[in-house]
Amino acid sequence: MNKKIIFPDTGIKEMKITDILVKEGEKIFKEQSIIIVESDKTSMEIPSDQDGIIKRILISVGEKIRKGNIILEIFNDEQKKINLIKNKIKLQKNKITFTALRVPNIGTQLMKVTKILVKENDLIIKNQSLLIIKNKKNIFEVASLCKGIVKKINVKIYDTINTNDIFIYVDNFKINNENFKMKTYIKENSFVKNTVNNILDTESYIHASPIVRKIARKLKINLSKIKGSGLKNRINKEDIIKYIENKNESIMNNISNNSLINYKNFGPCEKLNLNNVQKISGKNLSNNWKNIPHVTQHIETDITELEKFRIKKNIESLKNKNNIKLTLLSFIIKICAYALKKYPNFNSSLSDNNKILILKKYFNIGIAINTNKGLFVPVIFDVLNKNINEISEIIFNLANKAKNYKLNPNDMKGGCFTISNLGQFKGNFFTPIINAPEVAILGISQAKIKPIWNIDNKQFLPKLILPLSLSYDHRVINGIEGINFLNYICSLLSDIRNILM
Repeated sequence: MNKKIIFPDTGIKEMKITDILVKEGEKIFKEQSIIIVESDKTSMEIPSDQDGIIKRILISVGEKIRKGNIILEIFNDEQKKINLIKNKIKLQKNKITFTALRVPNIGTQLMKVTKILVKENDLIIKNQSLLIIKNKKNIFEVASLCKGIVKKINVKIYDTINTNDIFIYVDNFKINNENFKMKTYIKENSFVKNTVNNILDTESYIHASPIVRKIARKLKINLSKIKGSGLKNRINKEDIIKYIENKNESIMNNISNNSLINYKNFGPCEKLNLNNVQKISGKNLSNNWKNIPHVTQHIETDITELEKFRIKKNIESLKNKNNIKLTLLSFIIKICAYALKKYPNFNSSLSDNNKILILKKYFNIGIAINTNKGLFVPVIFDVLNKNINEISEIIFNLANKAKNYKLNPNDMKGGCFTISNLGQFKGNFFTPIINAPEVAILGISQAKIKPIWNIDNKQFLPKLILPLSLSYDHRVINGIEGINFLNYICSLLSDIRNILM
């Protein structure tokens, strides 16, 4: 039998439909929210006024709706079948036993009943949610431990209950072939045959709060594919996030599209597709951040003398008509190669099974270069055997290739350690993300003149101070090694006699 669900009188002449919370073929219950509407001043959820299976949805998102408009058509002839079963069960009173369903131990005592999901004489199944209760922090669904008919509901909404309190009495029974007939009837109806998880006679029930179900509907996620981490395998928001992280790109596209729709409710938006470089680098950065236990240590070092030396050498090059300009990065690359040699754990990679540490005997250093299309990390090979002039020339050539999108894959392979240079922008420190399979990365921030106390002259002297940020894989490198590595780099930067041309 088909019935219609009508838009009720909300006191507002016309409202806009912003969300549809159900889909065709889905089983819905009385008081379950089915759509969200809004006006200039308010937003509200509209509930169903009866149980049934949705046959047709007659509205769509973005439409205006008024009192009396038809929202859904539902089919509820399955209730006749359930009533037949109930009537036959009543004839088997000698076989009926009564079971008292009690509030389980969920780690808290006083709870308040916020919703009763069944009524007396309802047919229920094992694991079907019967009750919603809450404390100050959490909301829980209490499920049935058996199948049967609700004989008596022992609680009311807003009652306070405790662990082990009886909340429902159930008549147990053996459905036998009647249950089989009911399942057959449902399967023979074309518009409900694929909704087994939403129909009363389903043996499995997914435990999730209304907000989690709403999120799943928006992102088109099948909750039956998610293993819940909560009580009785209850699915929470963290489980959905974990599922999304492990899912393919189509899920992420759904998130993006839904987010855009929501943002448009508050003002104008523009949708920009990520280019291939951004997609690839974004995925790699996400995986690296998720899979590597990062530790970042920060330090400041005096580069006053080094900067004077660098400027002097560039003036000499200009006089000699040498077009290669020495940069601070050139010196830092060379110094990092010395540091990798002194502290070999930084020049390593973990095996695929994370059980073997592979120590590298070569010293190749990558430099992060930002372009209009995204971030590229070309590699300077065999740094220890190159002087500062050669390194500067290679940096210049790689930067030009990157900005003209002429880097080839071999230019970006074989790195041992990466340097991310933000020295041209204002800022003190940051947390660079490790470029796996490397185990460390050095971040450079903008150098600034600071007053430093000179113990000999007993006065403050202006010094050029460079902030450095070192991120490393804590599975391979501990904190002592990290600070020793940084201090060694600082000692070389502070004393130009240690820097070989």
